[in-house]
Amino acid sequence: MARRADFSLTASPGALLAVADSASGARIVDEDGRSYIDACGGAMVMSLGHCHPRLVEVVQRQVAELSFTYRFSFRNGPMLELAEELRSISPLADTWCFFNSSGSESVESAIQLALRYWQLRGKPGKTDLISRWPSFHGSTLGALSLSGSRWRGFYEPILAKHPIAPVPNADIRRRRAPAAETAWAIGELEDAIARRGAHTVAAVVIEPVTGASGAAIAPPEGYIAELRRVCDSHDVLLVFDETITAFGRTGEWFAACHWPDAAPDIITFAKGVTSGIVPFSGVLVSGPVAELFEQSPEGFPYGHTFSGYPLGCAVAAEAIRVIRDEDLVAESRRKGELLRARLDLLAASSPHVGDVRGLGLLQGIELVADRETLAPVPGAAARLVRACRERGLMIYSCPTPNGATTIEAVMLAPPLTIADDELDEIARILGEALAATA
Repeated sequence: MARRADFSLTASPGALLAVADSASGARIVDEDGRSYIDACGGAMVMSLGHCHPRLVEVVQRQVAELSFTYRFSFRNGPMLELAEELRSISPLADTWCFFNSSGSESVESAIQLALRYWQLRGKPGKTDLISRWPSFHGSTLGALSLSGSRWRGFYEPILAKHPIAPVPNADIRRRRAPAAETAWAIGELEDAIARRGAHTVAAVVIEPVTGASGAAIAPPEGYIAELRRVCDSHDVLLVFDETITAFGRTGEWFAACHWPDAAPDIITFAKGVTSGIVPFSGVLVSGPVAELFEQSPEGFPYGHTFSGYPLGCAVAAEAIRVIRDEDLVAESRRKGELLRARLDLLAASSPHVGDVRGLGLLQGIELVADRETLAPVPGAAARLVRACRERGLMIYSCPTPNGATTIEAVMLAPPLTIADDELDEIARILGEALAATA
């Protein structure tokens, strides 16, 4: 079929991407009839796969009843219902919620919440934010300022310099033991706070498991507990950006649930909360933080046109019920173990896999020249993604500058509903692609 003209900057100009025609579960079919396994959920979005029938049904019902209300004019039933659902699964104490339409928007809201919180606490000088490198928090300017990512490049002159602490386990060439890696990373964080002055620092913002930058780097044992201790000792809020990791992706409702004694103060979420059916995102706020806004005459006035719109809230609430009804958090743990075992077998047979990491159904593979030097090979991630795509498998490319090197890694985030035999197919195609690009 002849390629259609494309005048949309939304796509990738000049890339001549296939045109998707339909999708169901873990599969996408293009207009030429070719089927692809979506093993990365587009951009780690498809928690329940494509076009889950219960989510399709709730869209059809809700859009016919009430699709939009403005938050300063009305409350709405789906918004109240979703807040209750989130309170039932949140790792935060006495959770309050705020809703938006994208991960970037919710990161912006978290920034605003943190700064306004300290103003309400009578400490308006606490305006600095500390984030980490590598990381990616979004495309809006506030979220991009938090990001330790190559995507800063074009806009560096106008971005705040927030990513000044390192992500532990990001450089596999250090070969440190977990305890040593934790001690080093926490020491670097404390130094960063000292340089800024704790009296100026409002929040530390992290991805508990990295996403698009670094490819599923999970923290070493003890790191999150120490991170919580440092924030408490310096009177600093701790924010988890769980745009990618929430709603069962890592084998828990939220990645924060892996560390129940070190809960953050604020959690952002997006992507998997509606499995791509409608744009939606939000922020969870712990009771001790939220109560200041509840008592303030202005509340929290900074939001967006579609904050809490009923269509998005209805889909998100139903997605939570689907995850609960189908026991998909437990399935994510089980299937994550199956996927990890298959990836470990691939790594054992390929000298060009330097690391396999992640939690649940969020797994990353770092590509290297050899296991002795662990040196990255420029372009390796893009070549592997291309080879997989040619074989009908979609994975996510994560090349990431990190100091003097560039991490060459890819990420997998298949639906929580994926079948076991589809995991086998993912591993088979990935193995073929690794061999072809060696």
